[in-house]
Amino acid sequence: MYRKFSLKNVLMAFCVIFSVFSFAADQIKDGQGSQAAVLAELLEANRNVEGKFLQVTYNDSGDQVQLSEGVFMLASPNRFVWDTINPFPQRIISDGEWLTIWDVDLEQATKKKVVNTLGQSPAALLGQPAAKVLPFYDVAFLGQQRFRLIPNSEEGLFGSLTLSFKNDVIGAMSIEDSLGQTTVIEFNDIETHEGVSEKNFVVDLPSDIDVFIEE
Repeated sequence: MYRKFSLKNVLMAFCVIFSVFSFAADQIKDGQGSQAAVLAELLEANRNVEGKFLQVTYNDSGDQVQLSEGVFMLASPNRFVWDTINPFPQRIISDGEWLTIWDVDLEQATKKKVVNTLGQSPAALLGQPAAKVLPFYDVAFLGQQRFRLIPNSEEGLFGSLTLSFKNDVIGAMSIEDSLGQTTVIEFNDIETHEGVSEKNFVVDLPSDIDVFIEE
């Protein structure tokens, strides 16, 4: 239960992290046009970052139900590494085509097509022009380098998403799902890169683990 719920939240996070992770947040100012137009510009900005994360999930009563931490790397297009170190080792790696979820201590891994896993809304932000996708969301600038994204359809994967920046660098992301549970991801030691080796996104699975492939 813990692992499945944690994985769901991680994948939900990646639906939007790619699109808005590293951009010049000082461009989000009043008087620059609609918030959707501003966000569309931000979605096209640099998406290559790496650092550490602390992920905490709260239930609808505000009680903490999960906590995990680790390191990550993002690289466009649609490639990432999300390594959970505590409380249990888990690697989630995308090479842009395949997503691999490797539960190290369970000695099993699952491979899925990225397009099938991320699906649509808000994952469509990853592979489609922002101007084509953003009409399905209400975008609000909250001030202090913060903005909120709310699906205008009940079929959205989340109720609301709030992004917080400090000195133009992502600081935290808060996702509220349809059940009232909230996942907060704090980002630390963020660095940008101009490109990394493709080897970072190659999964070298041990030969003695169970591998499940979902087309």
